[in-house]
Amino acid sequence: MKGIEKFFHTHKKSWIIGIVIVIVLLLIFFTIFFIIPSFGDNNYGSRLDGIEDHKVSSNSVKEIKENVSNQEGVTEVKYHQEGRILNFEITVDENVSLDKAKEYANTVLEGISKKNLKYYDVQVFLKSTENRSEFPTAGYKHKTADALVWANVGEESD
Repeated sequence: MKGIEKFFHTHKKSWIIGIVIVIVLLLIFFTIFFIIPSFGDNNYGSRLDGIEDHKVSSNSVKEIKENVSNQEGVTEVKYHQEGRILNFEITVDENVSLDKAKEYANTVLEGISKKNLKYYDVQVFLKSTENRSEFPTAGYKHKTADALVWANVGEESD
């Protein structure tokens, strides 16, 4: 045991330098492989791969907004894209029923190409200018679904 203590005591500086080098190498490795990749500018990772091939043109959005705005009782239509989700917000006046407003939401789907409907999810939010029990409500269409599925807001559940 005295031989080991003597060896460590005589090579104390070498041991300290060796331990510091190992710690620095571990920190560099950790930084390169775990910290630096998290500073990327893409919040979605690879989930947006292929989005360049599925652009929704501003003309398409403008046409959808015009078609919906021209419906009876529609006061405002807003659009926002977030990643692979197309959000439309339709505001109707007090004379429009919930069923009629849901029909207006189908106009949104008709304005998006079939190719893009298979790539994007679509959300349609229905609001009313008046405080009514059946509004607000939301419809959601997954890229693999054929139609909007409506939330149970304002309606009685089964």
